[in-house]
Amino acid sequence: MALSGRLLICFTALLILLTSSLSVWADQGKDLFDKQCAGCHSIGGGDGSGPDLKGVVARRTHEWLESVIIEPNKLTASKDPIQAELVKKYGYEMPNLGIGHEDALKIIVYISEAGGAGTATAAPPAAEQVATVVTPELIAKGKALFTGSTRLAKGGAPCLSCHPFTYPGITGGNLSIADLKNSYQKMGETGMMGALKALKFPTMKKIYADRPLTDDEIAALMALFKDSAALKGGGSSVNLPLTGGALFILLLIGLTLYKRRIR
Repeated sequence: MALSGRLLICFTALLILLTSSLSVWADQGKDLFDKQCAGCHSIGGGDGSGPDLKGVVARRTHEWLESVIIEPNKLTASKDPIQAELVKKYGYEMPNLGIGHEDALKIIVYISEAGGAGTATAAPPAAEQVATVVTPELIAKGKALFTGSTRLAKGGAPCLSCHPFTYPGITGGNLSIADLKNSYQKMGETGMMGALKALKFPTMKKIYADRPLTDDEIAALMALFKDSAALKGGGSSVNLPLTGGALFILLLIGLTLYKRRIR
């Protein structure tokens, strides 16, 4: 057999091997994407709590994509302009999910195969994009879940333990600086729902690793957040019964001091 014929056979075999490997990587990348990324991102389905990734492989360099998947915090620290714009738009930095180099490559291959390089992918049907229904019952349930007066089904910590929240009758925690009313207004309904389903932020990831929220709990919390955004003037986070009690105690102290003075 001529040398050129042998080279052609070797090249063809190598091409088949590479194509097969890419197909395997794309399948593995899909599993990783579904577990790690789909809570915030879609590919052709529109923005969520993070950007739609359709076409991102054509818009960003391979090195940048690896960096944002593996160590997004380092991109922020280096004042990368693309990362800075994303943080400004979505209100927070993408969390570091502990994804390694090889898994990042698999995710990038999958994004490219699924439409990341610009091929057409269908958006979710409109019927699936159901807006959160707000009812007094759901708001009350969301409030109880947020404050912890009703325990989360799988034992996760209530939102109140960490997050401030501007809403009548609720005073939030201070571990996080993110007021969830502001987060809802920045992220919108789709983004906030994606964040509640994913719970991928570093602290939350550890707390809720084996304690995800149920669909009913997410619906109730979403009703609460949506109602908070609709309140004129932002509402009040002051606990009125507590304030009344404090005023009563101050009044008693004042009367006691007054009686002592007139004796």
